[in-house]
Amino acid sequence: MLRRIALLLVLLTAGTATSQATELEIALSDEMAEVLLIGEQSRTDTQGTRFGGGLLYNDDRDLLGTLFLQVTNRGEWRWQPLTFGLGAKVYAADLDRPDETVGALGLGGDLGVGIPAQIPLAVVFTGYLSPNITTFGDAERLTEFMVRLEGEITRGAHAFLGYRQLKVHSDDFRDVHLDKGLHAGIRLSF
Repeated sequence: MLRRIALLLVLLTAGTATSQATELEIALSDEMAEVLLIGEQSRTDTQGTRFGGGLLYNDDRDLLGTLFLQVTNRGEWRWQPLTFGLGAKVYAADLDRPDETVGALGLGGDLGVGIPAQIPLAVVFTGYLSPNITTFGDAERLTEFMVRLEGEITRGAHAFLGYRQLKVHSDDFRDVHLDKGLHAGIRLSF
């Protein structure tokens, strides 16, 4: 499973090299660390495609790999009062306790509400749901919900503070929280 996740991330890295913009996002808390590599391809001034993937590791020694594809109304390098995106996200997890593996295909997206200020701010709501029919392995459902306050510190550098609940549901074992709590991070655009 870990080899497959690593292979997908290598392919993703090669794919982001052809995109118009590449972002590196790092989120940290006391219980987890997550690294994302994101590529953006603008189709028009008001529509684009975001794709990427990442790895999440928590203090329970759970490892989660993700890949996503999203269509969004975000314009490149500009503040907007309202942003939204819809897409799909693939999850592959190796859970330490219990010793289980999980695969899931979730549908969802995000909604950002811009706050005009000296430093452009936005509150971003994100949600993905993988029901029983698209969840494989030792789980029945996977849910991810997050809210963040993001600020553009300088062009191409964002800082954020947020709360996320990322949970795997199952009848065979207790629900596993891969992430539940506050996190802080940065996103750098190249």
